Amino acid sequence: MKISLSYKSSFLFPLLPVLLAWWWSVLAPVLTPELAGWSRVWPQALVLLLQFLPLLLCQAVGGWLQQQTAPKRMVIAAVGLFWVLGMLAYPAFFLFADSSGWLKFGENEWLLALMLSLLYWLHCWYQHKLQQGNRSRWQWLWSLDTVLLLLLLLWTISFALILVSHPAGMAEQPIPTKVDLVRLGSNPWLFLHYLWQISLLAGVMFGSYWLNRYWLIRRVLAQHGLLPFALVSLFFILLSYPLISTLLLLLPMNQVLVPAIPAGSHNPFNWYNLNFMLLQWLLTTPLILAFDRQQQESTLAKIQHQQVHTELQLLQQQINPHFLFNTLNNLYALCLMKSDDAPKLILQLADLLRYVVYQGQQPRVTLQQELDYLQHYLALQQLRVSNKTTLTVDFPVDSSGYQLPPLLLMMLVENAYKHGVEMSNAPSHVEVSAAVRDHTLYFSCRNSTSVAEAAAPGGGIGLENLRRRLQLYYGDDYRLHSAPAGNEWLAELTLKLELV
Repeated sequence: MKISLSYKSSFLFPLLPVLLAWWWSVLAPVLTPELAGWSRVWPQALVLLLQFLPLLLCQAVGGWLQQQTAPKRMVIAAVGLFWVLGMLAYPAFFLFADSSGWLKFGENEWLLALMLSLLYWLHCWYQHKLQQGNRSRWQWLWSLDTVLLLLLLLWTISFALILVSHPAGMAEQPIPTKVDLVRLGSNPWLFLHYLWQISLLAGVMFGSYWLNRYWLIRRVLAQHGLLPFALVSLFFILLSYPLISTLLLLLPMNQVLVPAIPAGSHNPFNWYNLNFMLLQWLLTTPLILAFDRQQQESTLAKIQHQQVHTELQLLQQQINPHFLFNTLNNLYALCLMKSDDAPKLILQLADLLRYVVYQGQQPRVTLQQELDYLQHYLALQQLRVSNKTTLTVDFPVDSSGYQLPPLLLMMLVENAYKHGVEMSNAPSHVEVSAAVRDHTLYFSCRNSTSVAEAAAPGGGIGLENLRRRLQLYYGDDYRLHSAPAGNEWLAELTLKLELV
């Protein structure tokens, strides 16, 4: 049930920007009382839904592509292509073609859907960066404080432009929502005159938000509980609203019959001013709490990611000395026998150590690199035991398109020689195979062993480290089997591969 709900949510979220624009476009014509009525809403909703259908399809395809395991660059390119087709090319046909009637696509509807969709995909990109642990110098742009400041700045500039375009300013209302660029060009100082006054209004709103977030919520609520928070907040609102209203009434643009304060009157104690501050407090408090909760969860996730990364490094450091110890033992044995293969073994060891040092510390390597490493390791081992051991290797011809964590496969092969071949003087065999089907690696290592060794538990610290690494990398999405099978030992590993 949890998987089903998660799937449905991931499918619904990309559709929300277009659905929101669609429903707002349905409600906008019936906001006036003379046009209100459900008899107008449903036909309008059906017609607009048909117009918005390609936009919904564009978002749905983008959301589906986002869930795929293809390389991120390919996913971003595909999402961008469908977004351009759905959000730009399709509306352009109606906006610039000579279309009329119920098929006409309105500019306001398109702009709203375009902006909401763009914000959604920017949010997805930002969340992807956070999950990867990447921090950018532009990350501060996504903070709640910055977003609120940008919105207030946009409102301040827009309101100042509207007042400049309206010759009567605040003295005559209602004020038409239009911008006269000619009047703006001839009255730049008037624009600045309105701008600083409206900026003061915006500063009061941001100051109320700042006090609520950084003092009332983080100090009073966090340290003393809900009731003191509510009481202190109400006391602050009751104390400050007449003082703030008095300050705003002193602004030059408010020396009119209907000033630009919530009550629209010159009485600073008017209850409408109190209601506005109370409404702002009621709206911003849940938003602040939700945003702070998300930030805390993101911080905890980063800490957990760092802990996992540190543990993986420790496990990696345990594996590398173990491998080096066994290889040096092999080299020592060949030197004692004065074998002509010792120089070749040293070269093989150098290649292996180069891989461990440079590639083994990387988060991902290609499957081809890992299999090449195993080929070197197997060749190194066969130099010492080829007189009694038959080796069979079956690897894919080209597997450079997939990647996985380094040094995951070596432990299974190492155990085949350590616990199988080296434990008996009798003829033995080792069979190593790898296959890729449906982005899944099927790796197996089979080796002959004595009856006593087959009956005894094997693996040691190496196999336990491998299990722990697989658990940290893949959770439960893998299969590792290592157990005796008659007079043989069979180790099998199945896991999902990532595309390069």
